Amino acid sequence: MTATFPSSLSDRAERVTRHDGPDHFVISEQPVLRRFWYAACFSADVTTGPVARTVLGTKLVLWRAAPNRSVSAALDLCAHRDAPLSKGWVAGCHLVCAYHGWEWDAAGRTKRIPQFPESPHPTKSGLTMVAAQERYGLVWVCLDDDPVAGIPPVPEYGAPGWRVVPEYEYRFACTAMHLLENNFDPGHVAFVHRGTFGNPDRPELTDTEVTRTPYGIRTSGKVPVDARPGEAGATVRTTVSKVYAPFFGHIHITYPDGLRHVMVKAITPVDDTHCSLAQVVLRTDTEADRPAADILAFDVAVENEDRDMLESLPAPFPLAPRLNAHARADRNSLAIRRLWTDLVTGRWQPAY
Repeated sequence: MTATFPSSLSDRAERVTRHDGPDHFVISEQPVLRRFWYAACFSADVTTGPVARTVLGTKLVLWRAAPNRSVSAALDLCAHRDAPLSKGWVAGCHLVCAYHGWEWDAAGRTKRIPQFPESPHPTKSGLTMVAAQERYGLVWVCLDDDPVAGIPPVPEYGAPGWRVVPEYEYRFACTAMHLLENNFDPGHVAFVHRGTFGNPDRPELTDTEVTRTPYGIRTSGKVPVDARPGEAGATVRTTVSKVYAPFFGHIHITYPDGLRHVMVKAITPVDDTHCSLAQVVLRTDTEADRPAADILAFDVAVENEDRDMLESLPAPFPLAPRLNAHARADRNSLAIRRLWTDLVTGRWQPAY
C-alpha cells in the first residue's frame, strides 16, 4: 500500500496519535530481533586470528580455521573458565583459548585439552556456535536457529556494469533505529550535511512516495544537493530506497547524467545504545571516472556529520508518534516507525 496523509486536521491528529505498541523501541526488549541476519564485520577483517564483535548485546568470536575457509562464529566464551576466545589465536586449523590452551575445530568441537591430551573431553566443553554466512564481502550472523527472513538481496553486487567500492565499518553511539531513520530522512540533508553536499538555502523537497512491501518499505523521491561523492557542483539525487526489516537499507541513487550509485547500509545493533554500519557502495562508472579513494573520503565526511548529530540524540528511540512532532517531510520516518511497531507487536512478519 502507498502511505498518504489525511487531509482533515482531525484525521491527521488521529493518524499521528493512534498507536498500538510500546512507546519506545528498546533493542534488548525485543527477542524477535534475534531472528534476523546482521553484518558482523567485513570478510576481509577475519584473517589469521579471531575477531571480537557484539550483536544485540551478545559477544561473539569470529574466525577462519585456515585461509580461504568459511568464517565460523560462536559465543565469545570458553566453557572452561569463561575466558574470551577472541583473545586467543588460530593454530593447526583450531581456535585456541589464550587462558588454558584448549582447542576447537571450525564446528566448535573440542579437539585438544593440552594438560591431559589423552583424557576424554568434558561433554560441555564444545563451543556455542552461531550461524554465519559470507555475502557481499560481509560476514553475516543470526543469533536464532530459526531466522524469520534471509539476508537482504543486493542484485547489483557482481552484476555486469557495476563496480564495488567497499567502505568501512562505522561505529555510532546511538541506537540502530536512530541511524536507519536518519539514512531515510531527506529533510536533514540540507542542514546536517551543509559541509559536504547539503545547502541550507535549498531545503525544499518533492513529495516522497512511501509503499509498504513484503520485505519492509520502499520510498522514492528527489533531493537537491550541492555535490556528489568526489565531485563538486549542484545536482539532483533521484532516489529509490528500500528498508529490509529491521535495519537494512538499499539506497539506489540516479543522477541526471545517468550515473547510478547504490549504497548498501547494513546496520547492526550492538546493544541498546550503540550500533555499527557496514557500508558498501556500487556504481556504474569506473575507477578512472571517479577513484574509489575520493568516494570513500566523501562518505567518511558524511558519516562523521551524521555521527555528530546522532550521538547527541537521547535514547531510547521514541516509537509512539505522539512523542514527537511530525511534518509532511516525515513520511519516511512515520512509515518506518509503523513498520517497527507492527514487527515488535507480531502483527507483521517480513518475507525476503
